[in-house]
Amino acid sequence: MKVSVVLSIAVIATACGPQLHLHHTAPAADPDWPATIAAAQRAVAGGQYMDAERTLATFAQQHPGAEEARETLYWRALFHLDPANHNRSTEDAVKELDAYLLDGGTAPHREEAQLLRRIALSLDSLSGSGMLVVNLPADTVVEPSPATIAREQELQKENQKLKDQLDKTKAELDRIKKRLAAPKPDGR
Repeated sequence: MKVSVVLSIAVIATACGPQLHLHHTAPAADPDWPATIAAAQRAVAGGQYMDAERTLATFAQQHPGAEEARETLYWRALFHLDPANHNRSTEDAVKELDAYLLDGGTAPHREEAQLLRRIALSLDSLSGSGMLVVNLPADTVVEPSPATIAREQELQKENQKLKDQLDKTKAELDRIKKRLAAPKPDGR
């Protein structure tokens, strides 16, 4: 009977062992994370992107290996893509998203990160082609392209044609009204 008890304990220990080991190696949720992400989001809402960046970077340094430390990569990328961020960089955003997506599937914002990465690459491509204008001061005057000027002229011509047609239609209606209002020569 002693052998069967020892054997049972060995089987149970073997079955439970890997699960216990996995539980101890996975970092626990960090209680500082909610306050950290809230502080970063408040900083962004106030236009303080560098403060948000510092807050998230400090958290990641202080909590290496924590799931939330990897989440800082996602949020930093998101803040890098914000058009209101004057220090934004699509290149940095792509790097942050690549690092976030690196683990192969456990990222909570995986689909969003993949979408943001595609958007960042598209933005980067557009800015390289000269089709995207970013960080212009409020008093900057942007000259329209020849294609835009030509399109505007086409629209003005079409608008004038429509106005002319409307004027002709109004004149025809006025003629009809006068003809209907005039007394008939046979007295009817």
